[in-house]
Amino acid sequence: MRIIYTVILLVLLVISFNNAQWQQVNTGLPGLSVYGLATDGQYTYAGLSTSSVYRSSDKGDNWMPVNNGLPIANAWELFSNNDTLFVGFFYSGAFRSTDHGNTWDTLMVGIANSAVRGFISNNKYLFASTWGNGIYRSSDGGNNWTQINNGIIYQTFWDIFAIEDTLIAASNGGVYRSTNNGDSWVASNTGLGLAVSYRIASLGNFIFLGTASSGVYRSSDYGKSWSSVGLSNQTIYALLTYDTLLFAGTANSGVFVSFDYGNNWQAFNQGNPVGSIVELIYDNTYIYAATLGGGVYRYNRNNVTSINEINSEVPSSFELSQNYPNPFNPSTKIKFSIPNVGSELAQTVLKVYDVLGNEVATLVNEYREPGSYEVEFQSVVGNRQLASGVYFYKLQTGDPSTSSGQGFVEIKKMILLR
Repeated sequence: MRIIYTVILLVLLVISFNNAQWQQVNTGLPGLSVYGLATDGQYTYAGLSTSSVYRSSDKGDNWMPVNNGLPIANAWELFSNNDTLFVGFFYSGAFRSTDHGNTWDTLMVGIANSAVRGFISNNKYLFASTWGNGIYRSSDGGNNWTQINNGIIYQTFWDIFAIEDTLIAASNGGVYRSTNNGDSWVASNTGLGLAVSYRIASLGNFIFLGTASSGVYRSSDYGKSWSSVGLSNQTIYALLTYDTLLFAGTANSGVFVSFDYGNNWQAFNQGNPVGSIVELIYDNTYIYAATLGGGVYRYNRNNVTSINEINSEVPSSFELSQNYPNPFNPSTKIKFSIPNVGSELAQTVLKVYDVLGNEVATLVNEYREPGSYEVEFQSVVGNRQLASGVYFYKLQTGDPSTSSGQGFVEIKKMILLR
């Protein structure tokens, strides 16, 4: 009887599916073209093309306008910094709120009708990037601004980014870099050329850049030089990093995620987010995507799992360890090892199933280098709290059916006890 049950379980594992997906959350929004998103921990904010700024107190389930005193349309950029919310409009200037959007102050960033595309703070200054007027700096939280374009030729900017003492700004003519708070700038396009550059983010020791029709670039020297790391035919409007994950929002192909600093990418489009992905943010529960055509989408962060390398030494064999603790509640850790399989990376998939063979969660689905790893599994998946009982986790690497024998499959049992 045990043999028959095992065969049935394995068949069900093959045909199971994952229910985790993006959700549209547009109740109360007057349009579906959303340019910007921000969160201050209490509220989520959205900037719309045909309207202005909207606010949600329930993580996007419902939205209400917070437009008192604001222009009626084209809220391009939202930025939350130390309980202050900034919004930049396309050719309508910039505004600031210190009461979660209930009231707004006008900010004179350059001329009154400037198009403000980005904000960033390095705890000493506030910086703004503009479309056509270059970069501005404020030392008093936005009350007064100074134009800082020394060394800049292309003054049409999208994003601006700060890391330690370095500023990096993305323009229509590549990237500019400053190491003196913007007093002077130098073009920093080695390996990049004059590619139109949209978005900047950092992860680990790397800086990442999203470009028009040229994909994602990576820098290991604080933006001095760049190398292409994938999605090379895509236009990248949005980049998001947290933990060890890197997400890219594209113009036509939805969202992609990399678990290895851009070396490999996989589509992240369960639920099919519609339209160009122009902004990605996260809070303690969800990842949010702003789209041109589909409004706002969100994805529960519990369905995205990071993986930690615990030993860089190359193991001599495949191994899937028993989860610990077991039984568990609310979380448990699973360790596994990958030996050298004749290539630099091995396709690695780790999934969790219930006793009927239904897929509960995908913990790992990526190429990994040889090594020993640990991943955490939470008993809350999406919006669903798993019931007590027996679950199975399955590790598969490579293709075990090949004559080289470089594949591996193993299944182990774990118990959730509430």
